[in-house]
Amino acid sequence: MNRTTTRIFSLICAFLFIIPMLSLSAFAAEEKPFENSRFYTQGKYTIHYRVLEAENEKGKILMIHGFALSTATWEPLAANLVDEGYTCVLVDLPGFGYSTRECDVSEEDFIAREQLVISLMKTIAPIEEWHIMGQSMGGGVSMNIAAMEPSIKSLMLVCPCPISDGSSMSNPIMLKIMGAMSNFVFEHLTKITPLLRLVAYFAFMDWEFTKNYDLDAISKPLQIHNTGYSNMLTAARAMPNDLEKISKIEMPVLVIQADKDMILTDDMKKTVAETFPDATNYLVVNGGHMCEENRADELNQVIIDFLEK
Repeated sequence: MNRTTTRIFSLICAFLFIIPMLSLSAFAAEEKPFENSRFYTQGKYTIHYRVLEAENEKGKILMIHGFALSTATWEPLAANLVDEGYTCVLVDLPGFGYSTRECDVSEEDFIAREQLVISLMKTIAPIEEWHIMGQSMGGGVSMNIAAMEPSIKSLMLVCPCPISDGSSMSNPIMLKIMGAMSNFVFEHLTKITPLLRLVAYFAFMDWEFTKNYDLDAISKPLQIHNTGYSNMLTAARAMPNDLEKISKIEMPVLVIQADKDMILTDDMKKTVAETFPDATNYLVVNGGHMCEENRADELNQVIIDFLEK
């Protein structure tokens, strides 16, 4: 190897080493991503959450985001609900937003995300004071929490995605390969603005909303080093939905679906409908999978009608 080649090789190695370290440092240094950010620590986990407090509070709502999202996805809807008198607590699940990346936690120190959220809720108020709301993957997590804590007041699901057994993904070699690929997608492809805006459009199915959307709300947390790998581990360790047990919960249930959802299959929607035959249902016409953002005013009224009927 000649001197020029050696120098190029050394520079590439240095670049590959420094960039992840810069990503890690940026995350570690940003102790408070938002003015209302708070952190809950349990074991090896640090969970980021945000509290939007309502005056003359009528109730508390715990809100759980979907895959690749964070607390930011709830901002428009939470603001409306706070105005209606409901304190909203927005939480980043492990591996997402500004919470601990799952790859930083060993099998011995693993705590199910449902248990982490339940513990967080109990540090704020008794579990029977809570309503819980989940979108997409967060809907599946919320379903588990509702089954584990039947005294929760109500369960609200926005385009919920049932969670299946991820044990087939537990092969360490495959996890590292898939993790490396996911890291590349999240850390690099999310910097291509036209590509990310196209993805956002398919999530919202609303071009007027998408073209002015602040893409940093999606991309910034995803670009934290090892988010992709962490997501693969989270999927492998995920608690699957016990639909038989979930179907027996007695709290009121609201299911919101969108007719232009590009993520959920008809079978997924059918599974949710069969699990909650007595649920209050609402269809967002011309709505996409992330309708909680661009249709926040519409969903706010649906949720208030459900909570206060």
